[in-house]
Amino acid sequence: MKKHIFVFVITAYLFSSCAKDSEPYVPASSGSPGHILIIMEKQKWKYEPGKVVREAFNQPYEILPQNEPVFDYSHIPPEAYSSLLNKSRNILIAKISVNVKKPEVLISKNKHAKPQMIITVKARNSEEFIKLFKKNADKIIFSFTKAERERLIKVYGGKLSEKKIIQKLKEKHNIYMAVPQGYTLDVDSNDFVWISRETPYSSQGLLIWEYPYTDTLQLTLDSLLKKRDTITKTHVPGPADSSYMTTERLAEPIFNEFILNKKYAVIIKGLWKITGAKGVFMGGPFVEITVVDEKRNRLITVDGYVYGGRKKKRELMRQVEAVIYSLKVE
Repeated sequence: MKKHIFVFVITAYLFSSCAKDSEPYVPASSGSPGHILIIMEKQKWKYEPGKVVREAFNQPYEILPQNEPVFDYSHIPPEAYSSLLNKSRNILIAKISVNVKKPEVLISKNKHAKPQMIITVKARNSEEFIKLFKKNADKIIFSFTKAERERLIKVYGGKLSEKKIIQKLKEKHNIYMAVPQGYTLDVDSNDFVWISRETPYSSQGLLIWEYPYTDTLQLTLDSLLKKRDTITKTHVPGPADSSYMTTERLAEPIFNEFILNKKYAVIIKGLWKITGAKGVFMGGPFVEITVVDEKRNRLITVDGYVYGGRKKKRELMRQVEAVIYSLKVE
């Protein structure tokens, strides 16, 4: 039996190197943040090929109080894919045809608009497509997620940046973050910073603290959460007397290690709540990154939280994550 070789061009390390930008002067992309346009034949979309795609994008966004899909999406058949729709910011193209030479997943950036991410999944039949998509679903979602984050970081660090706060963080704390307009610097002590953006409908906050780095055991999940609870109890009061922010332990936090801007880092995603007073019910998601600053022998933690009551929080969290992922030690 002839062995099929499944080629996936995208890897976590080579996303940008595999992507090829087209002409520098292209129109601005369209579409809402967190939305993907899916191009697939009607019959394929109705049955199993469409089902595996829907299942992938319908899976819940990590750590939210209420379930929200990782991406919103809309579907159109190939014959409706016009020059207007090909300007969408995120596009998934399913090409299932006997004319396909080999099954593969390809990525293209800024082909028809900018910024834009197009992922094409090519297969010779439905069974082959299903197998290939399932195998690479996590990488596809990661690719679109990373593209959304990088767009925000670019905007937040450019025309929409809160320059005074950015400069203050550089001068006093030797860090850079792409803080967007609308945030205010609420607290700025030597070892704790609180930056927030308040609207009538939501709150987004960034908590920054630093402390001496003495041992790798400080970078365990348990140690970092204990430190977080100590910091928030001291510095983040709730709406009632004696109330304060703490970590919700009923939902198991997600913990991972990675490299952020050439620094060893760990990330925690979880839920927070207000405790310490009866009758106060407040909470929401948080994401926290801690990096090791070996030159100054310190740990730097940036903790981003969102509060929005019963309203959707996915895109608010994406915005906070983008700011945190822009963290660089000066």
